[in-house]
Amino acid sequence: MRNIPNSTQLAVAVRQKTPIQSSEQSEVRPLTFRELVRLYCLVKRPNASRDSRLKKWLETYGNRDAWSIVESDCDSMLDCLTEHGYASATVNREHTDIAAIYSWAMKQRRRTGCPRGFEHPLKHRERIPEEMRRIMLPEQTIEHLCLEARAFSYSRVYGLVLTALTSGARKNELYRMTWANTDLERGISEVGIDNKSRLYRTVLLAPNVIAELKRYTRHDPEALIFCSRQDPYSPYDERRAWDRIRRAIGRPDLHFHDLRHVATARMLKDGNSAFLTSRVLGHKDTRMVCRRYGALESGDLLEAVTSAAKGL
Repeated sequence: MRNIPNSTQLAVAVRQKTPIQSSEQSEVRPLTFRELVRLYCLVKRPNASRDSRLKKWLETYGNRDAWSIVESDCDSMLDCLTEHGYASATVNREHTDIAAIYSWAMKQRRRTGCPRGFEHPLKHRERIPEEMRRIMLPEQTIEHLCLEARAFSYSRVYGLVLTALTSGARKNELYRMTWANTDLERGISEVGIDNKSRLYRTVLLAPNVIAELKRYTRHDPEALIFCSRQDPYSPYDERRAWDRIRRAIGRPDLHFHDLRHVATARMLKDGNSAFLTSRVLGHKDTRMVCRRYGALESGDLLEAVTSAAKGL
Protein backbone atom coordinates (compact mmCIF):
# COMPACT_ATOMS: atom_id res chain seq x y z
CA MET A 1 0.00 0.00 0.00
CA ARG A 2 1.33 3.45 -0.93
CA ASN A 3 2.26 5.84 1.87
CA ILE A 4 0.38 9.08 1.20
CA PRO A 5 2.05 12.03 2.91
CA ASN A 6 0.03 14.08 5.36
CA SER A 7 -0.48 17.83 4.86
CA THR A 8 2.64 18.74 6.87
CA GLN A 9 4.86 16.36 4.93
CA LEU A 10 3.36 17.58 1.67
CA ALA A 11 3.97 21.21 2.59
CA VAL A 12 7.60 20.44 3.35
CA ALA A 13 7.97 18.63 0.03
CA VAL A 14 6.42 21.53 -1.88
CA ARG A 15 8.66 24.05 -0.13
CA GLN A 16 11.68 21.99 -1.10
CA LYS A 17 10.60 22.00 -4.76
CA THR A 18 9.48 25.63 -4.88
CA PRO A 19 12.17 28.10 -6.02
CA ILE A 20 13.33 30.42 -3.29
CA GLN A 21 11.39 33.66 -3.04
CA SER A 22 13.57 35.37 -0.48
CA SER A 23 16.46 34.41 1.73
CA GLU A 24 14.56 35.80 4.73
CA GLN A 25 11.52 33.61 4.00
CA SER A 26 13.38 30.35 3.54
CA GLU A 27 15.62 28.19 5.64
CA VAL A 28 17.66 27.34 2.53
CA ARG A 29 20.90 29.25 2.68
CA PRO A 30 21.31 32.06 0.12
CA LEU A 31 23.53 31.59 -2.90
CA THR A 32 27.15 32.51 -2.64
CA PHE A 33 28.52 34.91 -5.23
CA ARG A 34 30.35 31.98 -6.85
CA GLU A 35 27.12 29.99 -7.14
CA LEU A 36 25.25 32.95 -8.58
CA VAL A 37 27.91 33.50 -11.23
CA ARG A 38 27.96 29.80 -12.08
CA LEU A 39 24.16 29.74 -12.43
CA TYR A 40 24.21 32.82 -14.66
CA CYS A 41 26.93 31.36 -16.91
CA LEU A 42 24.99 28.11 -17.24
CA VAL A 43 21.84 29.77 -18.57
CA LYS A 44 23.58 32.30 -20.81
CA ARG A 45 25.55 31.76 -24.01
CA PRO A 46 29.11 30.43 -23.55
CA ASN A 47 31.57 33.31 -23.42
CA ALA A 48 35.20 32.47 -22.69
CA SER A 49 36.25 36.13 -22.42
CA ARG A 50 33.55 36.88 -19.84
CA ASP A 51 34.42 33.77 -17.83
CA SER A 52 38.08 34.78 -17.81
CA ARG A 53 37.26 38.29 -16.60
CA LEU A 54 35.07 36.94 -13.80
CA LYS A 55 37.90 34.86 -12.29
CA LYS A 56 39.31 37.76 -10.29
CA TRP A 57 35.85 38.58 -8.92
CA LEU A 58 35.38 34.97 -7.85
CA GLU A 59 38.76 34.89 -6.14
CA THR A 60 37.86 38.05 -4.22
CA TYR A 61 34.16 37.61 -3.44
CA GLY A 62 33.41 34.00 -4.41
CA ASN A 63 32.54 32.70 -0.93
CA ARG A 64 30.51 35.74 0.10
CA ASP A 65 26.71 35.71 0.25
CA ALA A 66 25.70 36.97 -3.22
CA TRP A 67 23.27 39.46 -1.64
CA SER A 68 25.90 40.90 0.70
CA ILE A 69 27.81 42.39 -2.25
CA VAL A 70 27.20 46.14 -2.15
CA GLU A 71 28.21 49.19 -4.13
CA SER A 72 31.43 49.76 -2.17
CA ASP A 73 32.61 46.21 -2.99
CA CYS A 74 32.17 46.78 -6.72
CA ASP A 75 33.73 50.24 -6.48
CA SER A 76 36.79 48.79 -4.74
CA MET A 77 37.32 46.15 -7.42
CA LEU A 78 36.76 48.45 -10.40
CA ASP A 79 38.89 51.23 -8.93
CA CYS A 80 41.64 48.71 -8.23
CA LEU A 81 41.58 47.59 -11.87
CA THR A 82 42.00 51.19 -13.00
CA GLU A 83 44.84 51.79 -10.54
CA HIS A 84 46.67 48.71 -11.83
CA GLY A 85 46.66 49.96 -15.40
CA TYR A 86 43.61 48.24 -16.90
CA ALA A 87 42.21 50.14 -19.89
CA SER A 88 38.93 51.99 -19.46
CA ALA A 89 37.27 49.69 -22.00
CA THR A 90 38.35 46.62 -20.01
CA VAL A 91 37.09 48.07 -16.73
CA ASN A 92 33.78 48.91 -18.40
CA ARG A 93 33.44 45.34 -19.67
CA GLU A 94 33.85 44.03 -16.12
CA HIS A 95 31.32 46.61 -14.94
CA THR A 96 28.91 45.32 -17.61
CA ASP A 97 29.53 41.68 -16.61
CA ILE A 98 28.66 42.22 -12.96
CA ALA A 99 25.75 44.54 -13.78
CA ALA A 100 24.29 41.91 -16.13
CA ILE A 101 24.60 39.15 -13.52
CA TYR A 102 22.74 41.10 -10.85
CA SER A 103 20.12 42.47 -13.26
CA TRP A 104 19.38 38.91 -14.35
CA ALA A 105 19.33 37.67 -10.73
CA MET A 106 16.80 40.34 -9.73
CA LYS A 107 14.52 39.43 -12.64
CA GLN A 108 14.81 35.72 -11.86
CA ARG A 109 14.00 35.92 -8.13
CA ARG A 110 12.27 32.56 -8.04
CA ARG A 111 15.34 30.91 -9.50
CA THR A 112 18.07 32.84 -7.65
CA GLY A 113 16.41 33.64 -4.31
CA CYS A 114 17.19 37.34 -4.64
CA PRO A 115 15.63 39.01 -1.56
CA ARG A 116 12.89 41.58 -1.96
CA GLY A 117 14.30 45.07 -1.52
CA PHE A 118 17.80 44.07 -2.67
CA GLU A 119 19.52 47.04 -4.33
CA HIS A 120 21.61 46.50 -7.42
CA PRO A 121 25.27 47.01 -6.36
CA LEU A 122 26.06 48.99 -9.53
CA LYS A 123 22.86 51.03 -9.62
CA HIS A 124 24.61 54.36 -9.01
CA ARG A 125 28.00 53.78 -10.64
CA GLU A 126 28.56 55.16 -14.12
CA ARG A 127 30.90 53.66 -16.68
CA ILE A 128 34.24 55.31 -17.35
CA PRO A 129 34.25 57.55 -20.45
CA GLU A 130 36.23 55.81 -23.18
CA GLU A 131 38.43 57.50 -25.72
CA MET A 132 37.58 56.21 -29.19
CA ARG A 133 40.68 54.54 -30.61
CA ARG A 134 41.25 55.53 -34.24
CA ILE A 135 44.19 54.09 -36.16
CA MET A 136 45.26 55.23 -39.62
CA LEU A 137 48.70 54.32 -40.91
CA PRO A 138 50.38 55.96 -43.91
CA GLU A 139 50.99 53.68 -46.89
CA GLN A 140 54.74 53.82 -46.33
CA THR A 141 54.33 52.47 -42.79
CA ILE A 142 52.01 49.71 -44.02
CA GLU A 143 54.56 48.67 -46.65
CA HIS A 144 57.29 48.65 -43.98
CA LEU A 145 55.06 46.54 -41.73
CA CYS A 146 54.51 43.97 -44.49
CA LEU A 147 58.24 43.83 -45.24
CA GLU A 148 59.04 43.15 -41.60
CA ALA A 149 56.42 40.41 -41.44
CA ARG A 150 57.74 38.85 -44.64
CA ALA A 151 61.26 38.76 -43.18
CA PHE A 152 60.30 36.07 -40.62
CA SER A 153 61.51 32.57 -41.42
CA TYR A 154 58.04 31.25 -40.56
CA SER A 155 56.10 32.44 -43.61
CA ARG A 156 52.69 32.25 -41.95
CA VAL A 157 53.53 35.37 -39.95
CA TYR A 158 53.30 37.36 -43.18
CA GLY A 159 50.12 35.56 -44.21
CA LEU A 160 48.51 36.32 -40.86
CA VAL A 161 49.37 40.02 -41.05
CA LEU A 162 48.35 40.30 -44.71
CA THR A 163 44.97 38.63 -44.10
CA ALA A 164 44.27 40.90 -41.12
CA LEU A 165 45.22 44.01 -43.12
CA THR A 166 43.02 43.17 -46.10
CA SER A 167 39.99 41.43 -44.56
CA GLY A 168 39.67 43.34 -41.27
CA ALA A 169 39.05 40.01 -39.52
CA ARG A 170 39.46 39.73 -35.76
CA LYS A 171 42.34 37.64 -34.46
CA ASN A 172 40.04 34.92 -33.11
CA GLU A 173 38.45 34.65 -36.57
CA LEU A 174 41.84 34.29 -38.25
CA TYR A 175 42.72 31.52 -35.82
CA ARG A 176 39.51 29.66 -36.67
CA MET A 177 40.43 29.41 -40.32
CA THR A 178 41.07 25.79 -41.34
CA TRP A 179 41.66 24.19 -44.72
CA ALA A 180 38.23 22.57 -44.39
CA ASN A 181 36.27 25.82 -43.92
CA THR A 182 38.35 27.85 -46.39
CA ASP A 183 37.66 27.83 -50.13
CA LEU A 184 40.59 29.45 -51.90
CA GLU A 185 38.86 29.23 -55.28
CA ARG A 186 35.94 31.34 -54.03
CA GLY A 187 38.11 33.47 -51.74
CA ILE A 188 36.17 32.85 -48.53
CA SER A 189 36.68 31.26 -45.13
CA GLU A 190 33.54 30.38 -43.16
CA VAL A 191 34.71 30.65 -39.56
CA GLY A 192 31.33 30.30 -37.82
CA ILE A 193 29.38 32.37 -35.32
CA ASP A 194 30.98 35.58 -34.08
CA ASN A 195 31.02 35.87 -30.28
CA LYS A 196 30.17 39.58 -30.28
CA SER A 197 27.58 40.05 -33.01
CA ARG A 198 26.26 36.45 -32.98
CA LEU A 199 26.30 36.63 -36.80
CA TYR A 200 27.68 33.91 -39.03
CA ARG A 201 31.11 35.16 -40.12
CA THR A 202 32.75 34.72 -43.48
CA VAL A 203 36.28 36.09 -43.84
CA LEU A 204 36.80 37.44 -47.36
CA LEU A 205 40.21 36.77 -48.91
CA ALA A 206 41.90 39.16 -51.34
CA PRO A 207 43.79 37.76 -54.39
CA ASN A 208 47.22 38.40 -52.81
CA VAL A 209 46.09 36.57 -49.65
CA ILE A 210 44.89 33.60 -51.71
CA ALA A 211 48.23 33.45 -53.52
CA GLU A 212 50.07 33.49 -50.20
CA LEU A 213 47.91 30.78 -48.60
CA LYS A 214 48.38 28.47 -51.60
CA ARG A 215 52.07 28.33 -50.74
CA TYR A 216 51.44 26.69 -47.36
CA THR A 217 51.58 22.99 -46.58
CA ARG A 218 48.16 21.46 -45.95
CA HIS A 219 48.58 18.94 -43.14
CA ASP A 220 44.95 17.91 -42.88
CA PRO A 221 41.54 19.45 -43.72
CA GLU A 222 40.93 20.18 -40.03
CA ALA A 223 44.37 21.74 -39.49
CA LEU A 224 44.53 25.46 -38.81
CA ILE A 225 45.88 27.66 -41.58
CA PHE A 226 47.69 29.95 -39.14
CA CYS A 227 48.98 27.15 -36.94
CA SER A 228 52.00 26.94 -34.68
CA ARG A 229 55.26 25.53 -35.99
CA GLN A 230 54.97 22.39 -33.86
CA ASP A 231 51.26 21.58 -33.97
CA PRO A 232 49.01 22.09 -37.02
CA TYR A 233 45.94 22.04 -34.73
CA SER A 234 47.12 24.79 -32.36
CA PRO A 235 46.97 28.49 -33.29
CA TYR A 236 50.19 30.41 -33.79
CA ASP A 237 51.16 32.68 -30.90
CA GLU A 238 51.94 35.94 -32.67
CA ARG A 239 52.82 38.05 -29.62
CA ARG A 240 56.60 37.84 -29.82
CA ALA A 241 56.66 38.26 -33.60
CA TRP A 242 54.21 41.16 -33.46
CA ASP A 243 56.28 42.92 -30.79
CA ARG A 244 59.33 42.75 -33.08
CA ILE A 245 57.35 44.02 -36.07
CA ARG A 246 55.79 47.01 -34.34
CA ARG A 247 59.10 48.09 -32.82
CA ALA A 248 60.84 47.76 -36.18
CA ILE A 249 58.35 50.16 -37.81
CA GLY A 250 58.58 52.62 -34.93
CA ARG A 251 55.07 52.01 -33.57
CA PRO A 252 55.48 50.14 -30.24
CA ASP A 253 51.94 51.26 -29.31
CA LEU A 254 50.34 49.37 -32.20
CA HIS A 255 48.15 46.39 -31.25
CA PHE A 256 47.51 43.47 -33.56
CA HIS A 257 43.79 44.30 -33.39
CA ASP A 258 44.65 47.72 -34.83
CA LEU A 259 45.15 46.03 -38.19
CA ARG A 260 41.36 45.68 -38.24
CA HIS A 261 41.06 49.46 -37.82
CA VAL A 262 43.64 50.04 -40.56
CA ALA A 263 41.66 47.78 -42.90
CA THR A 264 38.47 49.70 -42.06
CA ALA A 265 40.08 53.07 -42.82
CA ARG A 266 41.54 51.78 -46.10
CA MET A 267 38.18 50.42 -47.28
CA LEU A 268 36.43 53.72 -46.59
CA LYS A 269 39.20 55.83 -48.14
CA ASP A 270 38.93 53.72 -51.29
CA GLY A 271 35.33 54.87 -51.67
CA ASN A 272 33.41 51.98 -50.12
CA SER A 273 30.30 52.85 -48.11
CA ALA A 274 30.01 52.45 -44.35
CA PHE A 275 27.29 49.85 -44.96
CA LEU A 276 29.48 47.72 -47.22
CA THR A 277 32.50 48.09 -44.94
CA SER A 278 30.41 47.07 -41.92
CA ARG A 279 29.23 43.97 -43.76
CA VAL A 280 32.82 42.99 -44.55
CA LEU A 281 33.84 43.47 -40.91
CA GLY A 282 30.87 41.51 -39.54
CA HIS A 283 29.12 44.35 -37.69
CA LYS A 284 25.35 44.18 -37.20
CA ASP A 285 24.96 47.77 -38.41
CA THR A 286 27.03 50.81 -39.41
CA ARG A 287 27.12 52.58 -36.04
CA MET A 288 30.59 51.43 -34.97
CA VAL A 289 32.19 52.20 -38.34
CA CYS A 290 30.49 55.60 -38.52
CA ARG A 291 31.53 56.53 -34.98
CA ARG A 292 35.18 55.74 -35.62
CA TYR A 293 35.73 56.55 -39.28
CA GLY A 294 32.55 58.15 -40.62
CA ALA A 295 34.50 61.15 -41.88
CA LEU A 296 36.39 58.88 -44.30
CA GLU A 297 33.24 57.69 -46.07
CA SER A 298 33.60 59.79 -49.21
CA GLY A 299 32.53 57.49 -52.06
CA ASP A 300 28.73 57.58 -51.81
CA LEU A 301 28.77 61.09 -50.34
CA LEU A 302 30.81 62.48 -53.24
CA GLU A 303 28.52 60.71 -55.70
CA ALA A 304 25.51 62.33 -54.03
CA VAL A 305 27.07 65.80 -54.26
CA THR A 306 28.08 65.21 -57.89
CA SER A 307 24.55 64.09 -58.73
CA ALA A 308 23.08 67.19 -57.11
CA ALA A 309 25.46 69.41 -59.07
CA LYS A 310 24.37 68.12 -62.49
CA GLY A 311 22.89 70.79 -64.71
CA LEU A 312 24.15 73.69 -62.61
